[in-house]
Order: sequence, then C-alpha cells, then structure tokens
Amino acid sequence: MTVQHSQPAFRSPANRAYHALMSGCGLVSALLFGAMGLLVCADVFMRNLGLGSLTWSVEVTEYMLMLATFIAAPWLLYVGDHIRIDILLRASSAVGRWWLELLTDTFGLLISAVLAWQCVLVALDAAQQGGMVFKVLIFPEWWLNLPMGFAFILLTVEFARRLHAATRRRGGR
Repeated sequence: MTVQHSQPAFRSPANRAYHALMSGCGLVSALLFGAMGLLVCADVFMRNLGLGSLTWSVEVTEYMLMLATFIAAPWLLYVGDHIRIDILLRASSAVGRWWLELLTDTFGLLISAVLAWQCVLVALDAAQQGGMVFKVLIFPEWWLNLPMGFAFILLTVEFARRLHAATRRRGGR
C-alpha cells in the first residue's frame, strides 16, 4: 500500500498532521477489526466450555464493524486502496484518464459532502429529540451518526485534495 503522493508533500505541518490523521484512521480500523476477531473467539470459546456467553458481544461487534468500516474508508481512499474499476482507465488515453479521474473525484466530493451534511442533520435531529437506542446497551441514538459523519467529512476533504492534485497535474502539462 503506497500513498499516491510524493514525499516532499509532507514538509508542511498541516500535511504531516493530515497524514497522521489518515494513518490513525487506518490503525484504529485495523485495531477494531482485530478486537472483533478476539471478541468473537472469546465468546465462542466461553460457550463451548460451558462458561456462558458474553451477552453484549454480538451488539458490540456490530457497532465495531460499522465503526471500523467507516473509519477505514477515508484511509483507503488516501492510500489508493479503495475499490476501482480500471477497465475504462486502461482503455483510455492519458488525457482520458485525467478526465475520468477528475469526474470521479468530483462525484465523490459531491456525494461525500451531501452525505456528511445529511449525517450532521440527522445527528442534530436525533439529539434534539432525545432518541435512545435500547438493546443490550443503551445510549443516545445520535452517537451512531458520529462515525458516519466523521468518515464522510474526511472523504469530502480527501476527494477535494485529490481533485486539487489532479487539476495541478493537468495545469503543469
């Protein structure tokens, strides 16, 4: 997994902080996936030994899966390991590839910005109404929107960064 920009880009403190934030997203996501595996194994192991089960483990695993997935998304885009369909890119000229990159980054930026905004509105509405999630764990409903809002804000920033880099590359030609 290589980051798709050159090392001199890390010279400014803002770029170093951004790199640390994105790397932190990847690390937190990996730790959450690892913790999920351990939690599921511990629960199965305890049940097989007749020691009962961790009644909260399924619910916590569900939340960890959602959290890890949303936190990993901006990091995957940042390092270039997101899902891509390269058929059109391979068949296109250099100019065509640039236009496709510009188009997909623009759509990604717009979609991520709309979803980030929607997450904020839904979270504010849920907080205002005082909605609660009642399962094994009980907590405010708006907490579920935090990982989504965080991820879509970071995705918006990353798509904007990619779009800026693409336009600079074209302008430099």
